[in-house]
Amino acid sequence: MSSQLPETRALPPTALPTTQLAFEAYWHIWRHLRIYAGQVLVLSAVTCFVQLLMNIVASTVIPQASASVQVASQQLVFVVTVVTVLLLGGTAIFIDCQRAIVLGHTPAVGHALRLRPGETRVLRAVCVYWLVVHLVPTAVVQTSYVADVLQLAWFPRLTMPANFAFYWAWVLATVPLIVMSLPIVLFENTPEPIAQGRHRLEGNAVRMFAAGALAFVPLGAAEIAIYVVRDAMGSFGDPLLSLLVDFLLMNVLQNATSFATIVVMSALVAVAYLRLSPRIESVYRVFD
Repeated sequence: MSSQLPETRALPPTALPTTQLAFEAYWHIWRHLRIYAGQVLVLSAVTCFVQLLMNIVASTVIPQASASVQVASQQLVFVVTVVTVLLLGGTAIFIDCQRAIVLGHTPAVGHALRLRPGETRVLRAVCVYWLVVHLVPTAVVQTSYVADVLQLAWFPRLTMPANFAFYWAWVLATVPLIVMSLPIVLFENTPEPIAQGRHRLEGNAVRMFAAGALAFVPLGAAEIAIYVVRDAMGSFGDPLLSLLVDFLLMNVLQNATSFATIVVMSALVAVAYLRLSPRIESVYRVFD
């Protein structure tokens, strides 16, 4: 496959402007805010539907299992379902956002629901990215949740703030190791995209970490607010109301914050790629 971008000379080392990258990413998102919001809502709804379907299947397969097996199986179904939809839908969002910012294409809500045959290489790269960045914190947080529900003494109990802090500290710390390989896989014909991505980000890993942390602040605040509001509501006496609030509303909101994070981080990676890539003839930088 040939590169989608014109060849130019290599750029000299560039210090990424941390704050400017975060604001520029949000500026690009604002230009197509309704489209990205539509993508987030549609994929959140799809995730909830698949979760509900898989939970029904799981409950019919192991109806007589012990409480511990049921809790573990339900959590496993939850993780597998969410991760699968996040990988598929997140890859589609990433591609659409990257092409909008780097190539000037117009995104569309429907683009989040399909992957073209030639885009499976990006999906493979995103899977590798998830294994490096998200596997460990996901395993720790989900095991902590199951251990708390089942009162397992052998696993340390982590509070919600501790889970949240550990998860995103791990993610933001490991993202610079691999994230620049994703646009390279999408736009270029490079045999070793991970090594090439690290080379281009050389000297800017800390700045990329800081830009990611800054861009994540609004999303982190929203996610924390969701949990705080839910805890303040307490328990419901009506099982139907509890189902509507906890499974439907909370799930939709949680999934929405996950997909919104993908949109923001995709935009952030795109603006960083534009600054670091030696293959762009004219770089579109909004705040320069």
